[in-house]
Amino acid sequence: MGKYSQFDFLAEELSLIGEKDLLSKIIYKMTKTSSVILTIEVPLSLYLRAEVFCEDITELSEMKFNQEDLMNLLFNDFMLFAKKKPEPLTIFRLLTSLERESEGISNLKQQQGGNVFKLIHQKREQKMQLLQLRFRRKAALRGEILLADMEEVQPEHGYTLEKVLTLLYCDFVDKLRKGNISAAIDSIISSLIGPE
Repeated sequence: MGKYSQFDFLAEELSLIGEKDLLSKIIYKMTKTSSVILTIEVPLSLYLRAEVFCEDITELSEMKFNQEDLMNLLFNDFMLFAKKKPEPLTIFRLLTSLERESEGISNLKQQQGGNVFKLIHQKREQKMQLLQLRFRRKAALRGEILLADMEEVQPEHGYTLEKVLTLLYCDFVDKLRKGNISAAIDSIISSLIGPE
C-alpha cells in the first residue's frame, strides 16, 4: 500500500482500528473528529488570481470567504463526483486529464513580422506560493481511500492528496481566468447567503 499524503492517514487509521485498550480507543475517537493542515504549492500568478476571486466573493456575499474555503468547496465537489461515479478508472482519467491540462501554460505570442497571434502551450518556471489548508481529517482520509482504490486499476499511479488538491485548484483558477465559471460563482454566493 502506498502513501497517499504527507500524513499517511490511511496507515494511521488501519493501525488504530480494532485497538482494545482504553487509551487507544480515546486516541482513535479524538483523531477521527480532528482537523488537519495540508500544504500545497501553487503558481504565484494563480494564487493571486484566486485571492482576488475570494475577495470578490466576500464583497458580493458580505461574508468571509478565503482560499481555504475555496479549496474545501473544490475538494467536496470532487468527492461528491467520486461518490456519484465510484469507478476508480473514471476518477483516474479525470485526474490525468487535469494533470495534462495543468502541464502547459497558455500564452499568446506574436508571430515574427505580423500581427497574427498564435496560441501556444509552453512550460515555464514560475514562482510558487505555499498554501496551507485546514481539512477535516475524515475528509482527508476519504480522499486517501479513493486514491488507494485507484491502485487496483492503475498500480503506482503516483497521486497524493496534495497533488489532487493542487490539480483541482489550478484547474479552477485557470477556468476562472478564462471566464468559464460564472455558474460556479453564483453557486458559491448562493451557498454563502442561503436561500432568499
